[in-house]
Amino acid sequence: MLQAGENIGYVIPQRFWAWIGTRRAVAVLLWLTAIGVGVFFLWHAFVWYNDPRRTPEEHRRADGNGGHVQIDFGGQWVMGRMVVLGHADELYHRQRQWEVVRASFPVEAESPAVRLESGIPKTARIIAKPDADLHHDSDNLMSWFMGRDPDEWKIIGGASVAPLGVDPFGNPFVTAALVQASADQVTPEIEAKVKEPAIGGPLYPPVHAFLYAPLALIESSQLAYHVFQVIGVLMVVVTGLGVKVLSKGRVPWSVATLVLFLFPGTRGGLDLAQNPTVSLAIVVWGWTLASRGYFVAGGMVWGLFAFKPVWGLAFFLVPVLTRRWRFCAAMVFTGCGLAAATLPFVGLRTWLEWLAVGREAAALYNVNLNWINLSRDVQSIPRRILHDFSLPESERDKPLTMALAWTLWGLLLGTTATVYLRFGDRKRLTGVGIAFLFFGAYLTCYRFMYYDTLLGAMGCAVLFADPSRFLRTRVFDLRLVPQSTPFATGRGLPSLASSSDVLGPRLMGYVCSFPLTMLVLLLLYENTVSGMHLEATFAYGYFARVTTGAGGATGVVMPKVQLDTGVNYPWETAMVFLLWLWCGWALIRGEERPTVSPS
Repeated sequence: MLQAGENIGYVIPQRFWAWIGTRRAVAVLLWLTAIGVGVFFLWHAFVWYNDPRRTPEEHRRADGNGGHVQIDFGGQWVMGRMVVLGHADELYHRQRQWEVVRASFPVEAESPAVRLESGIPKTARIIAKPDADLHHDSDNLMSWFMGRDPDEWKIIGGASVAPLGVDPFGNPFVTAALVQASADQVTPEIEAKVKEPAIGGPLYPPVHAFLYAPLALIESSQLAYHVFQVIGVLMVVVTGLGVKVLSKGRVPWSVATLVLFLFPGTRGGLDLAQNPTVSLAIVVWGWTLASRGYFVAGGMVWGLFAFKPVWGLAFFLVPVLTRRWRFCAAMVFTGCGLAAATLPFVGLRTWLEWLAVGREAAALYNVNLNWINLSRDVQSIPRRILHDFSLPESERDKPLTMALAWTLWGLLLGTTATVYLRFGDRKRLTGVGIAFLFFGAYLTCYRFMYYDTLLGAMGCAVLFADPSRFLRTRVFDLRLVPQSTPFATGRGLPSLASSSDVLGPRLMGYVCSFPLTMLVLLLLYENTVSGMHLEATFAYGYFARVTTGAGGATGVVMPKVQLDTGVNYPWETAMVFLLWLWCGWALIRGEERPTVSPS
């Protein structure tokens, strides 16, 4: 029962619900949502590589989780571990990598099937199936590194274990003969070849190894893996603060953090303990400092891209075209300074070896099916379409494909520079023009994988720095216009009625802004559609052709295009490309053209 004069007309008194619409309550709810999503993503990352519940005991890992043994985190941690163990000058020597990897990824952490049966003939297996792919963690990791081990290593290995062999018939002369034959194969040339460093390893430069050295002080690579996942989550929160400062408070910290958690690439980066959240924090805070007038400080922050040079080179386009020369100089000097700081430890030779590893990786990137599927750079698009993946890798990359890949990249770069220099306002550090530059820089990055799509959020951050202009919707009326005759005459279209019934029903339509629509689609795709793995196949019957088999049987083959919403298709790149097109069109239409007031 309500008291007299209190909340008359309300069943539930206002004091119990009026707080819901206050600014403070909304802020608290937004933060609770952002924190809840962050906690869920962190938990998801912790358990993503756990053994499934129904996994038989003999196939369960002893440590319970295999995320740290993947190349995505394991390769980076190994480089830091080599620095910690004093092998900085051998970062790209596979001999030393084998030593560190075997010590850091012990077989005791693996499943019983792998521990007991990975080294025996498949026909002799008892636990695992004959066709099961059993390899030790160290073997897998080294196989994912660039480079290969010389064949001469096998000869030396065979000679070293020959004295352990015993003739099954107990003849000591046969045993001695086998030992001598093995020793005779070890010639001085083979010894020299074995002592020569085999160049290979992860793709990261020496600066990256020193960045990961503090993490590699943790002897357990699995613990370090989880620690970095926590760091990745914290980087999202820190980056959200940067977006708030960049937008001058128009985008709340909680909203920015929530959107970044849901943006494509964040979840994959956290699951794999990759570093896109660190890269995004660098680019956002560097530009945020610049927006406050601290161009040297901002350039120094971007200089940290020395640990990931492909993104440093891509985003360098932005300060160059906006003529922020102090920013450019600070970025270059910081990056070069970090590289120079490694020289006393690694020497110039190690940097040259890294370049050799990079060249090998670039060549493999052009033809390897897995890398092309997981990549998101525009140069991979022609290769997805034109490569014949039934051919050996050495025969896949054709001159036409390579020419189309570089032409597409060049058109994007040239169009970005031309349109911005002609129509953009370089004084603005947020808005459509600078978003066009950031989207263009993202699309012209030389090589990057699906988790690095998170860096596309930088273009969205500067574009939505003033979100009010994109939150307004356009309303239009939908009316049915009757025809006076059964068939329309003439070329004109019927016009709308001049008046309408004010009290009658109305059919109305609403159109959101295109950038907001694309941002919502990016978030929906990442967090709903991509997990559904929807598949579609389109066949072109018009181009069908008849084939004849070896036995004379005939068949019909039609060209087909297969699509799905999983990780193998670059839908995120397509949506960022549409945002880039919209920003470019807005610039051409005069979005940043200065208005001249009438005299």
